[in-house]
Amino acid sequence: MDGLDLLKKHWNTDKQFPQIDSSEIRVMLRRSSSSIVRWIFFICCLEFTLWMALSLFLPVEKEDSLFFQITDGIYNIVFYACIFYFIFQFYTLLVQIKSTNNTRKLMESILAVRNNAHRYIRFNLLAAYAAFGLQLIQLIAKEYIKGEAWGSMLFFIILVSILFIAFGLLFVWLYKLYFKVIYGFLLKRLNNNYEELTRLEKEDI
Repeated sequence: MDGLDLLKKHWNTDKQFPQIDSSEIRVMLRRSSSSIVRWIFFICCLEFTLWMALSLFLPVEKEDSLFFQITDGIYNIVFYACIFYFIFQFYTLLVQIKSTNNTRKLMESILAVRNNAHRYIRFNLLAAYAAFGLQLIQLIAKEYIKGEAWGSMLFFIILVSILFIAFGLLFVWLYKLYFKVIYGFLLKRLNNNYEELTRLEKEDI
């Protein structure tokens, strides 16, 4: 619980608690927002580091097909480039929030963080779907290259598709849950700060 949350708690329970003027509240909201965005930035960096470590140290079967080697390479380049872009955006917005004393600019930065976070979450989910789709296509292609009979090949395709879809949906559901718990909590607090700033702006009009 940060300083602003503690003050709200005292205001709700102790009517004699000293009131704070709007300028001080704005400073506390800026600090609170900066802290939240810093957490989002750190979590994104940890996720990026984790994916890099997994790709470097987990044993992966090397593809024989040059086409699939290129496909995997392109996927990895695009994935990490996009993740790095989102991290850079969070860092830029964090610097903006920490350095601004203008309420309007602070509100715009908070909105930008929210939008960037939602795009980041959607990208990760789409990347997960794409990864499972590529793996499924590669497995089917390998079976086709082996020259198996059409009957056994059709059975293999159906079985693998069912298993991939089942495990893929389970993985994506867990992925969604992770983002909802971690980022949902932080974005909710950020949204509360935005609403509080909006209220203060209306009072000053």
